[in-house]
Amino acid sequence: MMHGKKCGEMSFELRKEVVGKTLVIAFDGEFVLGPKLRRCSTNVQNLGEVTGIVVDLTSCKRVDSAGLGELLLWYGIATKAHQRLLLAGVSDAVRATMRIARVDGILLSAADREAAIAELA
Repeated sequence: MMHGKKCGEMSFELRKEVVGKTLVIAFDGEFVLGPKLRRCSTNVQNLGEVTGIVVDLTSCKRVDSAGLGELLLWYGIATKAHQRLLLAGVSDAVRATMRIARVDGILLSAADREAAIAELA
């Protein structure tokens, strides 16, 4: 089941899919500060039977501090629900931003979407 959803002010598009018991959230574009960025956290609340979350950043061109803050919020929500959150397909540019912000040790990643789903299974 694939859901296309606009989130933010045209800075990115978010798609959700449930694979087994893993929620996969994929981004296209830039995950950056915008008036509707905070509304995106509703995508990881009330997860029901989902046991893990993969945030696929393969098509994400850029993440700023607001985007990292949102990812950290999602990490906190997942942790509180005793679930794991993994990033997948992190580009060198996004990885550098994560390293500068010192969140690369908190927001863990897998090489790609399939590897992340397998690790959470």
